[in-house]
Amino acid sequence: MKAYWFTVREQGGFPVERAALGSCDLSMLHIAGEWQWLVRQDGRDMAEGAAPSADDARREAEAMALRFWSLRSSAWR
Repeated sequence: MKAYWFTVREQGGFPVERAALGSCDLSMLHIAGEWQWLVRQDGRDMAEGAAPSADDARREAEAMALRFWSLRSSAWR
């Protein structure tokens, strides 16, 4: 499973990187010298964090999304 990231620029705001992975929505934003990331599932914030680089933030967000997706998938079995 792979996340495909794209940039969304809200009017008057910062550009936000977004992706979907399984049942999770991922986003990350560069603020004050670090990359903030967020994983949401079913409209709820599930995990968040910060990383020094965009690549690190993507990896961390994707790893958490895969974890939540696998937990949810195993619950359906």
